[in-house]
Amino acid sequence: MNRKGKVTFKKFLKVGSRQSRPQLYSPREKMQNCIWIFKLGDSDDHPSIPHAHAQEVGYRLDAWSGDIYSAGNERTRKVGKLTPKELRKLHRDQGFLRFAKKQIDWYRTEYPHIEFFVPEWFEIMYMKMCGVKMNRSDDIGGYVFLGKAIIKKQ
Repeated sequence: MNRKGKVTFKKFLKVGSRQSRPQLYSPREKMQNCIWIFKLGDSDDHPSIPHAHAQEVGYRLDAWSGDIYSAGNERTRKVGKLTPKELRKLHRDQGFLRFAKKQIDWYRTEYPHIEFFVPEWFEIMYMKMCGVKMNRSDDIGGYVFLGKAIIKKQ
């Protein structure tokens, strides 16, 4: 039994499965009083990749900014926004991060000619999640680029 306000809704499709059911992901908690569903293979690139649809109302959620757009073909009118706390929770959700990476990879494979925004923090956070070690190097190594190339003589 779920506690009041908690929703768990997850479906996963095995790799190589012949079923045509989509892979879905939904955060465990309601945000802005809606149940949000992310769908792997959603070819619509508005408002973001990935984006979620509200289960009953049909609103669309921009996963990166937290902006909420009205349903249907109306794609420019914002009707709301996630609170900073809700957006932070979504961005820290490991399930969301894994799902977002799958959706981004799928979209880049299916539509290589379409460019879309993916925040740099997401790429870095996902690499850290996968155990990639990142070192910051202050060693310049011969060249300095400041708007135009400047060659450093040795």
